[in-house]
Amino acid sequence: MENWKNAPAPLKRKLVLTVSAGILCLLVGVAMCVYSKDNMMLFLSLAVFGVSIYKAYTVYRVVSKQQYEIIEGICIGVIPKPLQRFRKVRIKDNDGNETTLLLNKQSKVKIGDRYRFYFQKTSRVALGSDYLDTVLSSDCFLGYEAVSEQEK
Repeated sequence: MENWKNAPAPLKRKLVLTVSAGILCLLVGVAMCVYSKDNMMLFLSLAVFGVSIYKAYTVYRVVSKQQYEIIEGICIGVIPKPLQRFRKVRIKDNDGNETTLLLNKQSKVKIGDRYRFYFQKTSRVALGSDYLDTVLSSDCFLGYEAVSEQEK
C-alpha cells in the first residue's frame, strides 16, 4: 500500500479514469435496460465494465509492485508515421543518451520540453519492425507527464 501512496500522478490518473469509464458504461447500460428493455445493452455494458475493472487491477498491481520503468529526458524530435496510429518520439536524457519511443498520435509531446514516460516492465523481445514492436508492446505504455525544471 505504501508504493501506491508514492505512485506517480499519471499512473493514479490512469487507474481512476479506467474505473470511471467502466462505471459510466455500466450506468448507461442499466439505464438503457430499464428505459427501453434492451437486455443486450446491459450485457455489453457489463462486459465493458468487467474489462475495465480487470485493466484497472493490472495497473494497480503494476504500480503497487513497482513493475514500471521511467524514461525521463528532453524531447528532441517527433517523427510522424503516415497512415499509422503512432509516431516516433526521440528523447535525450541527462547523460546524453538518445531513446526512441513509439507513442500514439494523441500524445501531445512538444520538442524542447522535458517529459517523464512510464512503461510497464516487460520481457518481450524486439522484432526489429516498428509496427510489430508497437503492436506487441501497446499495452506497456502507462502514461507520461511534463516535468518542470524545479522537479529535476
